[in-house]
Amino acid sequence: MSETQFAAATQRLRGHGIDLSGRAGTLTKDGVTATYAYGEGRLAIEIVDRPSLLPLSLIEGKLRTYLEQSVAYDSSKSAL
Repeated sequence: MSETQFAAATQRLRGHGIDLSGRAGTLTKDGVTATYAYGEGRLAIEIVDRPSLLPLSLIEGKLRTYLEQSVAYDSSKSAL
């Protein structure tokens, strides 16, 4: 993930109420808490707390969708 893609992901997540402030930290939304770190072209996110009835796979899927949309959006802009 490039710096531009990370910036796009940050904006996309913010649009969904998830704030990444800086290259590392903690994010929370709807009872889900995760840590994140961006470096060396990689964004790592670890879910550390969630409501017991909310499947981890659902949380991961939503985050993955938001991030993939950001990467695809950045790639389409670069091709122009």
